[in-house]
Amino acid sequence: MDKRITIALLLFLSVCCAKANTYSIKGKLISNKDIVDYASVILQKQDSSFVSGVTSDKNGQFIFENINNGDYKIVITSLGFDDKSINIKLLNNNIELGNISMESATHQLNEVVVSAAKVIRTSDKQVALPTKFQIKASTNGIDLLRAMQLSRLHINPIDNTISSSAQGEVQTRINGAKVDMQQIKALRPEEIQRIEYHDNPGMKYGQNVACVIDYITKRPVSGGTLSLESRHSPFDGWGEDQLSGSYNKGKSQIGVSVWQSYRNLHQWRDNTETFNYQDGSSFTRMENGQPDAFKMNYVYGNIYYNYKNGDKWYINTTLNLDYSKFKTNTSSTLFPINDRNNFVNMLDINSNNTTRPWLDIYFQRNFNKNSTLIFDVVGTYIQNDIQRNYTESKNTDIQTDINSTTKGNKHSIIAEAIYSIGLIKTGSLSFGLNGSQAYTSNDYTGTVNQTTNMHDGYARSFAEWKHNIGKFNYSFGAYFSYIWMLQGSNRLYQTEWYPKASMSYTINDKSYIKVSGERSYKTPSLGDISNVEQVIDSLQIRRGNPNLSVSHTWMTNLYYEWRNDIFNVNFNMNYQYQQNPVMEETLREGSKFIRTQQNQKSWQSLNPELGIEVGPLFKLFTFNVTTGINYFDSYGVTYHHYYTNWYYDVEAMMQYKNLTLLLKGKNHCNSFYGETMTSSESLMLAMARYKIKKVSLGLMIVNPFSSRQSYNLPTINYNSFAPSHQTMHIRESARLIALTLNWDISFGRKYDGGHKLRNNEDKDSGAVKSGK
Repeated sequence: MDKRITIALLLFLSVCCAKANTYSIKGKLISNKDIVDYASVILQKQDSSFVSGVTSDKNGQFIFENINNGDYKIVITSLGFDDKSINIKLLNNNIELGNISMESATHQLNEVVVSAAKVIRTSDKQVALPTKFQIKASTNGIDLLRAMQLSRLHINPIDNTISSSAQGEVQTRINGAKVDMQQIKALRPEEIQRIEYHDNPGMKYGQNVACVIDYITKRPVSGGTLSLESRHSPFDGWGEDQLSGSYNKGKSQIGVSVWQSYRNLHQWRDNTETFNYQDGSSFTRMENGQPDAFKMNYVYGNIYYNYKNGDKWYINTTLNLDYSKFKTNTSSTLFPINDRNNFVNMLDINSNNTTRPWLDIYFQRNFNKNSTLIFDVVGTYIQNDIQRNYTESKNTDIQTDINSTTKGNKHSIIAEAIYSIGLIKTGSLSFGLNGSQAYTSNDYTGTVNQTTNMHDGYARSFAEWKHNIGKFNYSFGAYFSYIWMLQGSNRLYQTEWYPKASMSYTINDKSYIKVSGERSYKTPSLGDISNVEQVIDSLQIRRGNPNLSVSHTWMTNLYYEWRNDIFNVNFNMNYQYQQNPVMEETLREGSKFIRTQQNQKSWQSLNPELGIEVGPLFKLFTFNVTTGINYFDSYGVTYHHYYTNWYYDVEAMMQYKNLTLLLKGKNHCNSFYGETMTSSESLMLAMARYKIKKVSLGLMIVNPFSSRQSYNLPTINYNSFAPSHQTMHIRESARLIALTLNWDISFGRKYDGGHKLRNNEDKDSGAVKSGK
């Protein structure tokens, strides 16, 4: 072996085996003989820069681990007590502070128990420390996040999804590990020390990430937990159930979680379609829908095992399973707009069954507080079974009969390695490699018979530098990717690079400003590049386009925030420009209209948004209002559309002792892409919940003042050949009443568990959409 290679390997191994000299600081908070639980405990350097933050547990104890030598200050705050500050010097030894006495505040609290979470702005994130009463009033991690009111985050209380005013994906993590919403819902609030809100996430979190919400939890050393959540409507077919538990022994932890969501509702569709033919003639028909079945059953489960050797290394293996089953029956009458009596009966039955198991093997090696090496391998299998039966009949005479079945299989593997190192005191470098290989096969039978085989993948690397100079912070980096997509004789090989940079300045302890920008690429979906046709109805066909190419996006964001103890005002401005985006195209071929995809000229969006958060008022009420404008410019080869939409989202919450009341209202926040306007839900919701020890009971009412006939989701297509105006109705989306139950138990819980910093998965099945 070459001598230089041998020396390099020895140096690398010596770094991997090096042991960092870090120590711990712990103590216990008391007031006279009483325990001070759930207090915010912050570790700072002597210049007041943030190092770490925890919450004292139910026994008043707290601990900071993996701390380097130096001069520090501990700041302790808790409602009902005076703030306390302790200066300490850490030098080659763990520090045991023993009992720390807290003095009662002189003012009276008059039984009111809600206070604002303490939010600390660091160089690359916000650190939010929950209060004692937010913890006691919440039932899970989602509830606690809603109570803490972090800027630019929006939580849908019906399906517990989280969205951001910034563009891109909202990642949720627990101790650095990327997790789904079911795992966040399984978190017990008293286990949460703090929430680290990365509103300017680094490149190590992946592409197109708007923000990262990382729950930092306490780490018991033994025992276990069991948690149950149930939400059901006593009058309608709507419900969700979750059961999760974990058990710890020594350095090991094993856990399991099962979540089920089901819907048995009534939906219908109204639609107006116009078809303009090449000879100048035109035909408009209307679809008048009748309520029919919408059924959905979704099951998610996982079982995991992890082993943690102190702060040195950590290994985790998780086996996950998704199973979903959807079925919709759409019954309508179709008739020409000028001859209502000349109608046909339309029946559109769609079903989609998907099974997706995947195995995730993760290894993490911590060299010191600023140096981490990560390996992650994920293997996924996706099985799809999609069926559609579409008929148009006059009396007993079937005039149109379309049947399609798609059975698909996909195998993929994703591998990744990331290394982060703090090169200087105020700067760090991250770099990594990852790659993916996927093989997809779809068999189409019925009206169309065809088989497709696709092979796609990528190899990617990145490097990013972060540095802070006083109140000024900046970062810059770049991804480099090699992409391949193969289907039959069609080949796509492409090399891409895309930079990312940001600058921020902390003006003072109340205000903050940030500007960021990045370039990214987007590959066509596997379904869009398939060379398959699917018949939609008697006049329309959906066709894949194997000649699609990669598109590019330039995005920039400006953000300003002003905050004090009661008010938070923030302004957010997003701008996107997509070059050659893959957007819809409608073609005329004889008497048929072909719906396909094509690389168009450009797409732009501008989104100014204002957010105002108030509270807690009288230590009882919190309010937040978000309002903004969506402006879109969609420029195709044969079309050019502009669209503007104003939206708002208002939420008010009251927390008093164990009672929580929530009111929420929002209008349609619409999007426009290609030639289609798609609306989101318009929503009004009222919710009440009361917590008794480990049990919480609640009542939720959705759209209480709307008629069950008036609730709608419109979709408008502005194509010049075949425009349409479609409205979906779901009867149970108005006046839906649901009862909620949460129950948590724990036994001997004392674990010091490890945590992941990365998670990868594959969700794209590659099938072509068959319905309208």
